[in-house]
Amino acid sequence: MLLNAQKNMMSWLRLARLGVHVGEGFALGVASGALFFPHQPYQQPVIKFWQKRFCRVLGLKVIVHGTAEKRPALWVSNHISWLDIPVIGAHFPVHFLSKSEVASWPVVRHLAKAAGTLYIKRGSGDAQSVSSQMAQHLQAGRSVLFFPEGTTTNGQSLKRFYHQLFHAACITGTDIQPVVLCYTDQQGNLHQIAPFIDDDELGEHLFKVLKEKHIQVEVLVLPRVSVHGKNQRMLSAEIKTMMHDALLNLHRGCVDLKTLI
Repeated sequence: MLLNAQKNMMSWLRLARLGVHVGEGFALGVASGALFFPHQPYQQPVIKFWQKRFCRVLGLKVIVHGTAEKRPALWVSNHISWLDIPVIGAHFPVHFLSKSEVASWPVVRHLAKAAGTLYIKRGSGDAQSVSSQMAQHLQAGRSVLFFPEGTTTNGQSLKRFYHQLFHAACITGTDIQPVVLCYTDQQGNLHQIAPFIDDDELGEHLFKVLKEKHIQVEVLVLPRVSVHGKNQRMLSAEIKTMMHDALLNLHRGCVDLKTLI
């Protein structure tokens, strides 16, 4: 009972800190102009700073293995939780795709806009339209990240990759930058709370995360993949194999980059 009381107290304190941090985000968004004129290169350090603080408030310990080139790329990652976005955004200058409905959500819409979120109109059979929108951002020199599984998982394995959006890299000649995420607990096992899956509600899941003393996130940067001579199906299959092997190595605790790459 005492342990539960301590966890509840810790979560409420973190929630209060989170509220303050969200307020700071609005202030930084105004000061940097990100709330009014997003996607400016000079805003990226401010965005990364805020998201790093966001991860600390949530109690996330993020460990990044490897480095990424500065040249724009189409980034792909496995998808485990809404936490993936601040974890990746805190360390790399990428713009995330989001469904256009998010632009109408209170509070979130403003922070997402300030962070440079790219809103994509999605629906049945519009993969070509989405690829074209992504290609425009890539041609403008912005790195874009999408989750090829199209949904979140428990982090144990990868689901089917949807190959259609790899077309954006093909038509622009942009390299693809894969990354792999793994959430673990104090014992080094896959974290049971971090995944945001099934019928989880955001508010309830957030409170569960705030109660956790230890959530470690391993972020592995894999080698870039050139699109030269490859179509979207070939790229999807190649990158899924790379990410699958890297994820297994992360699960085994193999963080030697020579082994992983």
